[in-house]
Amino acid sequence: MGTYRQFQEALENQLVRLTQFPELAGPNLAQLIDKLRENRFNLVILGAFKRGKSTLINALLGEPILPTAIVPLTSVVTVLGYGEQLNIEVIFQNEARSKISQPELVDYITEKGNPHNRKGVREVDFAYPSDYLKDGVRVIDTPGVGSVYSHNTEVAYNYLPQVDAAVFVVTVDPPLSAAEQEFLKDIREYVHKLFIVLNKIDYVEAADRQEVLDFTTQVVQDNLETQQVNIFPISAKLALDAKSNGHPENLAASQLPEFENHLRQFLYKEKGRVLLISCLSGALKTITDSTLAIKVERRASAMPLKELEEKITRFDQELCGLEKERELSLLLLEGRVKGVITEVEADLDTFKKETIIKLRREMEAAFHQQSQAAGDLRQKSEEILFAALRDVFSTWRRQEIEKLSQKLADTHQDFATRINAILERLTQLTARIFDFSLRGFAAEDAFPDLRQFWFRFREEPVGLEILQMTVTSLLPRAFTKGLLLKKLLENVAELVDKHCGRLRYDFNQRLQEIARDFRQTWVSKIDDTTQSIRQALERALTQKQTSTQATVARMGQLDHRLTEILQAESKLFALKEQIENTLT
Repeated sequence: MGTYRQFQEALENQLVRLTQFPELAGPNLAQLIDKLRENRFNLVILGAFKRGKSTLINALLGEPILPTAIVPLTSVVTVLGYGEQLNIEVIFQNEARSKISQPELVDYITEKGNPHNRKGVREVDFAYPSDYLKDGVRVIDTPGVGSVYSHNTEVAYNYLPQVDAAVFVVTVDPPLSAAEQEFLKDIREYVHKLFIVLNKIDYVEAADRQEVLDFTTQVVQDNLETQQVNIFPISAKLALDAKSNGHPENLAASQLPEFENHLRQFLYKEKGRVLLISCLSGALKTITDSTLAIKVERRASAMPLKELEEKITRFDQELCGLEKERELSLLLLEGRVKGVITEVEADLDTFKKETIIKLRREMEAAFHQQSQAAGDLRQKSEEILFAALRDVFSTWRRQEIEKLSQKLADTHQDFATRINAILERLTQLTARIFDFSLRGFAAEDAFPDLRQFWFRFREEPVGLEILQMTVTSLLPRAFTKGLLLKKLLENVAELVDKHCGRLRYDFNQRLQEIARDFRQTWVSKIDDTTQSIRQALERALTQKQTSTQATVARMGQLDHRLTEILQAESKLFALKEQIENTLT
């Protein structure tokens, strides 16, 4: 932690000092400070049932916080973050919240206490005063991959694009299952942030461990189709015993410290460096804006009144050209977003046609395999249909969001680049008109983190839950199996169409919201810079029209303030250089 935390604290202290300057006080620096303080390193734990995921999390935290279930977990995600005191909150699918005690946890996140998630739990947020979590790490515990509860694997898939690092837990015995190997094949694209933990090494003799490690490495490499695989043999059980019961000799034997060091280094150097540089760039942009306004006012105050009025007129004329560029950028953004929406609609149409054909075929095959009486067959067939609908829609939605996230990130970056270019021309033309030097423009990084788009789509749209209407409820009791099958196949198209309509509406709404955010965030940067220049010119003009003595006094104040701000700017540049040289 040390190096990253030191840089984070040093940057936060400098940002707080900058807020003491009236010219810099405002929402921009406050937002950067919040961004720095609230940053989290999201770490997802993946693995099959009984591989020791909960024990590993407890070992990382140093205490037995989570229950180690003896039955598969439900599709409930548990998110562990730092808090000054223990606080556990259950978040239900209907958005209701309820605080619970630690012993009550098993009643919500285990299959025994909450079978088939009948309590409608969406997530459990767990705040705990752990030194491990205090560093900014947030641990996300997902259901078991490849468990008998198929939706659990889908939940695990959905979290991968959102996180900064993923840990996949396997064990020395038994070897990787077919479901685990299939999961590895599906997540090949995330191998750059995937760590494989070979747990329970204490179950085999030291002489046999290398053979087990070599075998597991080969299986993982074959499934991921890469030689670049990080596999760490550990014993979570020994590590937890060492940390919670004071047995330091077991900590070294567990080999957990080596894994922790690699994981921390990855998180802080990869994401931490990007975050720090992004906040630094934002602060330097704020300083550029403020020093620009000070320099404009200082230079304008020294001009004869007539010359100042002429330069203000020239500034207004050139500003008109930049405003046209801004409007053009907005039109291009609107076109890009419309293009994405059109693509989603086309994908949905294709998906709908393929899904209707696929589900009808699967339903007919499943129907003929059933041997129940008509009444039981009705219920079983509907269960199969609704389970199939849920799986196919969840899978398509996850894949579509992943594709959208990349397109939105590219759109965001392009739009930000255009706005930054306009800002640079604005500052340079101002410096040229009023004849002063200006340090190179500090364009603010667009910071297009793909996770920000994933989180915007993370929650299921309202009403998207599969409507389990009794599709055969109007049939008479004495119906034939043929009539039942005909009715079920007719309802496949109806149900697919309804849920495609819900998805279409949901994607459209969220894409429009994201586009509005783009416009508000980036256009405001041009407006803020333009406003600060205009205000500086108005102050100088007012001073010139009133008192020469007041103008001279104001010029002295501006010189002093500019010197102080430029000194603060130099410290930020020095810190940026240190971060770039250290966190590489």
